[in-house]
Amino acid sequence: MTTPATDLQSLTEQWLKAPGLDAAGGRPGGPAWAALTAALAELAPADRRPDLYRDGTLDTTAIAAVTGLDHLARAVAAGITVSAADLAADLADFATRNQPVIETWILLNADLPAGTDITLGTYRLTAPGRTAAQALVALPRLARHLPAPAIDPALLAGSAFLRSPAPQGRNYGRGALYFADFDRRPERPHADVLLTLQMWDLSASLHPEAYYHVEAGRHVRGTWGAPTIEPAFDHLGHEVGELHRRHGPYVTPAQLPAFTHFCTSVHTMITAVRSRTTSSTGKPSPTAVALDSASRRLLRASQRTFGGDYVDEADAEDVLLDYVVAIESLLASDGRSDKRRTTRQRAAALHTSDQTRLNVSSTVGRAYTQRSRYAHGESQRPLSDADITAVRNVAFSVFLRWLITTMNCGEKVLQQLDDSLLSGQVRTDITTAVDQYLAAHPAAPAS
Repeated sequence: MTTPATDLQSLTEQWLKAPGLDAAGGRPGGPAWAALTAALAELAPADRRPDLYRDGTLDTTAIAAVTGLDHLARAVAAGITVSAADLAADLADFATRNQPVIETWILLNADLPAGTDITLGTYRLTAPGRTAAQALVALPRLARHLPAPAIDPALLAGSAFLRSPAPQGRNYGRGALYFADFDRRPERPHADVLLTLQMWDLSASLHPEAYYHVEAGRHVRGTWGAPTIEPAFDHLGHEVGELHRRHGPYVTPAQLPAFTHFCTSVHTMITAVRSRTTSSTGKPSPTAVALDSASRRLLRASQRTFGGDYVDEADAEDVLLDYVVAIESLLASDGRSDKRRTTRQRAAALHTSDQTRLNVSSTVGRAYTQRSRYAHGESQRPLSDADITAVRNVAFSVFLRWLITTMNCGEKVLQQLDDSLLSGQVRTDITTAVDQYLAAHPAAPAS
């Protein structure tokens, strides 16, 4: 007796001769389609592939839509020649693999070495090659007959993707999406890991370009944004195609171990602080609340910064406000009345040398003055890129140093910073711990 696997090529040959399109939507149907999908049902039982079933029955309409078989049927009906062997092989792979995990893939503008694969909590940072990108779709051998997939291997192979499990409640694709996902700030749920990656190199702005709903080997669709695609030219200046332009942080193969070490450690600290709760109420602790507020502000400011230091003039004052609020959230969350003075002193106390502390205090003071003028509608000179960059560097430096210090001091971090102004020993303890951490976990070298 033949099995569905051995029958598959003959069944595909029969279906390709008579795809049986209906008149309404051009979907496959008829006896040949029924026989082919019956074989798929035997290869993909409901206990292993529940994603392919609805109410206990193989959802053939959804399968045709998500795999591209409906488009293939129309192509065949229009006279396109399709290899039955390739189709049979693709369908066998599709039906015999396990149910895929639903993931969110975030396309970044970073340039990472080939083969990058870093785990950051529940996230994976990868740079999949062409073979891995092709394997995301259901019918890779027949890709030339189908519309370009959302993650196009020809353009996005080797690009950096941040992958995470899809939110709870996200369902498998069933075909046409009538109400597309819409979020003006889709980066918000991923703030911790995006800030971690940004802190590696502040001289280049990290940006998510596009978001995808990925069911590997089954279905991929874009949910927000689009990759930056530009013409590609040869050495003579002739246009030879298209490429994905990666304008963000660049990590060389030699830097990859240091990059991995830095990002893994920083993300672990952020996760640890965010998970803190108070013993009496079980609610987030003061440092967890401060971290949440600061991270949201830093991320929003970062998303409006391009090329490392450029901020559109229309956004400059809002970006400055975000940085000042981020610093204040970390350093003035204990209700002190003179927040400006307290924030300046505590920000300076996180740094080692006298000159650096004076510079940090001065930068924070100027930022407060500019923020106040903005908030009260007073006239002031336009903010320059240099103004914003100075505050940006201090805000991220304070964030990382506060993070290191609160890992050591816990909820007493602000009191310890105040004590360091009076006690040389406390000051030494704080700055030594910070300096040792930064020496052991170096960020990108200054360009």
